[in-house]
Amino acid sequence: MSEGWIIFGICVIFVLGAALPLISKRDETPLPPAKETLRDWRSDK
Repeated sequence: MSEGWIIFGICVIFVLGAALPLISKRDETPLPPAKETLRDWRSDK
């Protein structure tokens, strides 16, 4: 049973370590506006 708790603890530490940078950088700068990727070539004359 103790091996299960050790594996569970390692999983929790891994998930928290991966999530903390994403949470801390969320409020710095807003994302740039999305580029227009599709262009209607039929209306270009």
